[in-house]
Amino acid sequence: MEESFASDRLSVLALSDLILEAPRGGLLCVDGIDLAGLRALFEDIELPPHASRLLFLPLAAADSSEALAENLIAALADIALKLWPVWYRDVSFPGRGVDTLARLAVIAVARRVAAGMPGVLPAWVEAAALLALDGRPPRVPQTPAGTQLDQLARLIGPDGLVLAVDIPRGALSSPRAEALVHGLEWVARHLRGAMVVVFPEPPEERSPFDRIRHGVRRFAADVGGTAPADPGADAHAVQRPSPGPEPEEPWLLPWRGRPHPLSAVEQRLARLIEADEELAPLFGFNIPVETVRGSRPRVDLLWAEGRLVVELDGYADHGTRAAFLRDRHRDFELQLSGYAVLRLPNDEIAQDCWLALEKIRDLVRQRRQVLLRER
Repeated sequence: MEESFASDRLSVLALSDLILEAPRGGLLCVDGIDLAGLRALFEDIELPPHASRLLFLPLAAADSSEALAENLIAALADIALKLWPVWYRDVSFPGRGVDTLARLAVIAVARRVAAGMPGVLPAWVEAAALLALDGRPPRVPQTPAGTQLDQLARLIGPDGLVLAVDIPRGALSSPRAEALVHGLEWVARHLRGAMVVVFPEPPEERSPFDRIRHGVRRFAADVGGTAPADPGADAHAVQRPSPGPEPEEPWLLPWRGRPHPLSAVEQRLARLIEADEELAPLFGFNIPVETVRGSRPRVDLLWAEGRLVVELDGYADHGTRAAFLRDRHRDFELQLSGYAVLRLPNDEIAQDCWLALEKIRDLVRQRRQVLLRER
C-alpha cells in the first residue's frame, strides 16, 4: 500500500527528511516525478550541516547488472575527481604538484583521513588521492566493485550518500528490466547510504520492478505548478513541483558558502572574485535568503550587507517555460525584500568573464551609494 503525505509545506519537509534519512541499504521508490522535479523539490530546502549528501544521477542504459554497476562507479569516480582537492566534505588535500614532496604530502593527509574516519580504507584512499593528484578519476585498480562503490560513496558523502536515480527511457518494459532491478539491488546493498528510484510513470503490475517497489511513495501532479490543488484530488498526496529541465549530468545539492563543485561557471567566477581585492570579502556562494514572503531561495552569489544577489543562468537549468516563471517569481520575492538581482548568462561568463566581473563591480558600487543615502 502506498504511503503518502499531506500537501502543505511541512509535509514537503517531512518527505525531504524521509529521503535524506532513508536507512543505509534502503531503496525508496517514488512515482509521478522525474529527477528534475525531485531536484526542484529540494532547491529551497536548507540542509543541516551534516546531513546526507543528495546526488542526482541519470542512469545510462545497461545490458546487465554488472554494466549498470560499472557505469555508476565510473560516474562516482568522475564526480570525486571534480570535487578534488576537497574530499570527505571539508578535508583539503594538496591539490597540485607531481614531485615526490607533493605525493608525500597527499599520502600524509590520506593517512590522517583513514585514521580519523571509520570505514575509510588506508590503502584505497592513498591510491585514490594519488590518482586524483595526477588528474585521473580515483578508481583504484584491483579493488572489488563493492569496495570501490563503498569507498567512493564515503568520499562524496562522509555523513551518508543518498543516490537519486531515474529509470532509462524504455527500460520499464524492455528485456533488460530484470537486469536493471538486480543492478539496483546490488548498488543499494553496497552503497554507504540509500537509493531513491523515481518513476515518472509507474511500471505495469507484475513486472520485475515489483521487487523494489514495496512501500512506494507517490506524488500527485498539480496544474502548472501554481494552480490550487484539485478539490477532488487525493488530499494526502504531495503536490508535485513543476518539472525543471531534464538533468543530463549528475548533480549534487550545493552546500552553503561554496561554489558548486560540478559547475565550471561557478568555479571560474569564484576564482575571479577570490583574486579581486574589492569583491573577495563581500560575496558567498549558494546561500539561502529569507524573503518577506517566508520563502528561503538559495541564491548563487550573495553580498548580504549590500543586499545584492547574483544568479548564474545556464540554458539547461533556466531555458524552459517553467524555469522562466520560477525565476521571475524568485526575483519578485527578492526585490520585494529589498534585494537587487543581477542575472548573468553562463555563456557570458564563459565568453567574457571580465565583463561579467565588471557588471558585478558596478552594481556593488551602486549599492554602496544606495546604502549611504538610506542611512
